[in-house]
Amino acid sequence: MVIRILGPLEVSDGGRIVELGAGRQRALLALLALHSPEIVATDRLIEELWGGSPPPTAAKALQNLVSQLRRSLGADAIATRPPGYGLRLDADDLDARRFERLAAEAHRLLQEDPGRAGQTLREALGLWRGRALADFAYEDFAQSEIARLEELRLGAIEDRVDADLALGRAAKLVPELEPLVSAHPLRGRLRGQLMLALYRSGRQADALDVYRSGRRLLDEELGLEPDNELQRLEKAILNHDPSLESPVAAEVERPSVGKRRGASSRARPVPPDSVAVIDEQRSRVVGHVLVGRRPVALAIGHGSVWVANADDGTVSRIQPDRGEVVRTIGIGAPAIDLAVTSDAVWVANGSDGTLSRIDPSADAVVETIDLRGSSEIAWNTTYAVDADDESVWIGSGTHHVLRIDPATNEPVATIDVGRVPVGVALGEEALWVVTIAERALRIEPRTNEVTTEVPIGYPVAVTAGKQAVWVSDAQGQVWRINPDTGTVSQTTPVGYGLVGLCATERAVFAASNADGTVVHIDPQDGRVAGVIPVGHAPTDVASRDGTIWVAVQSESAM
Repeated sequence: MVIRILGPLEVSDGGRIVELGAGRQRALLALLALHSPEIVATDRLIEELWGGSPPPTAAKALQNLVSQLRRSLGADAIATRPPGYGLRLDADDLDARRFERLAAEAHRLLQEDPGRAGQTLREALGLWRGRALADFAYEDFAQSEIARLEELRLGAIEDRVDADLALGRAAKLVPELEPLVSAHPLRGRLRGQLMLALYRSGRQADALDVYRSGRRLLDEELGLEPDNELQRLEKAILNHDPSLESPVAAEVERPSVGKRRGASSRARPVPPDSVAVIDEQRSRVVGHVLVGRRPVALAIGHGSVWVANADDGTVSRIQPDRGEVVRTIGIGAPAIDLAVTSDAVWVANGSDGTLSRIDPSADAVVETIDLRGSSEIAWNTTYAVDADDESVWIGSGTHHVLRIDPATNEPVATIDVGRVPVGVALGEEALWVVTIAERALRIEPRTNEVTTEVPIGYPVAVTAGKQAVWVSDAQGQVWRINPDTGTVSQTTPVGYGLVGLCATERAVFAASNADGTVVHIDPQDGRVAGVIPVGHAPTDVASRDGTIWVAVQSESAM
């Protein structure tokens, strides 16, 4: 029997999910699991389960809860000894204990064998299925353990980043570290790792900007200066200190988590700043199209593939049959996401805080909407956009999603989603949003209200198919969500570095900028059906009529 608390509470026995009761029965199991194999006093269990005012029948009710759990878990699963009850579990039968053991083992290996340490840490972090004790986020008895486990998780992530830095993977770490630093802006170790990864990627100015923004934040919020380690790192970056150079040359190809079944051994070279063309049926690259500098997002419509190029502030329009760019449209801002409707291409313009509308019949920007003054919220960034003919949905750095009427270009709703939204996707009947660090949300368009929350650790991208919603996370997993019930029906571990996703009726494709591949997932059983090498750092994928289009940027640009 295995009990999992690194996410929603779950019990499996020989691979079979055990049906559990609700309410206090689940809370009792969680309490016993947290203290296993110790005996927990009856008085303490009553206090935790009923708070400060238990009913006179609490002792009898507790006995009934224990009996119910024994029927679900087996008669020998729970021991009765004075002064109470205890769960009979081996250390590795609780996912949290196994995680702690693996993380501690990897920490000891970090200096002498970073490769082995990194593999062990990926195994440990792969045990997480969302936030710890997600069912009990508001229960008093769980708060200290949730905080402790989340702190251990962050420490394990930081150790894994150190291992990857030691192995020369700096450029591939940047897109993972940026949202982590945004989610934990006062965590000095993460900020220092991002600075070092940027510096080793040839981005000295960006590394120094990360330091300055952290210094401003510390001063404004706490009246403090960065710690000595960050200050030394800043000086070393300014002086191009040789000690900052990577200890090994960057690896040409990163070994994945295990051997990915179906991976191709033949890689057709795709140059950076291009869009790779993949034949879905043959699962291989059949061509490429050169586009602007640092392509970051793709969308398909009006018989074209549209590409957002961040560094030169343009959108490239590719004619698929000719396999070439037919128009390059200047945006005047760092385009980072786009969406296509029947009469427009909408472009989110990153830190510029604007949204551009392209008329596809004219191949020109016909309007740029300044969102910074569109509501009481200060919209200084636009991270993500999706749209249909009735609404345009924009995710920003203010923890909100803005809804715009495309007929008037005026805002009609501002929805607080709690954290920075890093991806939005329109499904059949709802908008799906993923936020930094913690969850996927379903928004009901008729009411503009969040109706479902799905705990997911560090999501980075979302796409909505006809029968499922798919989310990739920073830990290298792809999640399948049932859009009707809001439950996770499967997860597929494929290796870290996942970014953009697209889903067809037959397949799901995920871009991995860690090893320059596109992962083909079978949507029916969640298995990895193939891995297609494209090289460099793919960032987004889109599908049209059996062809997969992949935005590929330079590794040094990451």
